[in-house]
Amino acid sequence: MELSVYDDASTDGSRTIVEAWRERLERRGVSMVISGHDSAQPRGVGHAKNQAVSQSSGTFLCFQDADDVMMPQRIHLQYEACLFNSTSLIGCQVRRDPEGSTERYTRWINNISQDQLSTQANILHSLAQKTWSN
Repeated sequence: MELSVYDDASTDGSRTIVEAWRERLERRGVSMVISGHDSAQPRGVGHAKNQAVSQSSGTFLCFQDADDVMMPQRIHLQYEACLFNSTSLIGCQVRRDPEGSTERYTRWINNISQDQLSTQANILHSLAQKTWSN
């Protein structure tokens, strides 16, 4: 497993916080690639994700935003799903904190049918992109 982090001009010490985890993660077999820029202006989420993808070396990608919380079995379960069908876009259920916030969005994203996955793929990529396979 590899952790690829791109710091898009954060001012909150994010890169230092992530760097502090390097030794612990590498002891557990997780390599880290960390880069970014210190410009006055962030270049945006699209740029940051593209940079993280470019510096990654894995076959499968799992996106995790800084303000998201991952459940303990997420990567294991999604990896197994990718092995079953490696050309799939694999998603997950979401929970909002505080509970009940953006209730309509949460209900929509957690109840998408197979047909909607095909017809609304572009919307899903931009609104709910959490995990995808390569």
